[in-house]
Amino acid sequence: MSSPSVEVPPPPPPAGGMALVDSWRRVVTDPRGFFADMPLAAGLGEPMAFLAICAGVAGLGTLVLSWSVWAALGTAAGLILMALLEAVLLTIVAQQLFDGRAGFEPTCRVVAYAFAPGVFLWVPRLAVVAFLWILFLQVRGVERVHGIDASRAVLSVLVAAAAAALVALGLRGGLW
Repeated sequence: MSSPSVEVPPPPPPAGGMALVDSWRRVVTDPRGFFADMPLAAGLGEPMAFLAICAGVAGLGTLVLSWSVWAALGTAAGLILMALLEAVLLTIVAQQLFDGRAGFEPTCRVVAYAFAPGVFLWVPRLAVVAFLWILFLQVRGVERVHGIDASRAVLSVLVAAAAAALVALGLRGGLW
């Protein structure tokens, strides 16, 4: 005689800090799955908090290396501003040049979560790898939310990153 099957409910999502750690781990190790499951419109609170925490960790690392509170605050604030600028530029580039279909919110969510490796931007030799991984994650996210192929996503991210770098350089007074 067989017993009736009992449906076991899925485990509840992790709470608080564990949700952040789980999101960080998942976006870094399984970007395709993470961005496939990411809601396109659920507000910017959670992604912005994620970005702020990642930028804060990078700022703390900068503080450890430089012993300068101003450098640490500059790092954290700079990462947040760069991410927001890049989200705006990515939205414009992907929509106008490559027929992307997502608006600012989904693109901003992608950029915020893609900055997960930014926690390592303060580590001297690892910073380059972290930066390249950020760009890779942005490509995967833009590919998913804008519904464009990989080559268009790469071009969108590279054009937006180059434009953001030029704006940052210009704001620092280094262009001319």
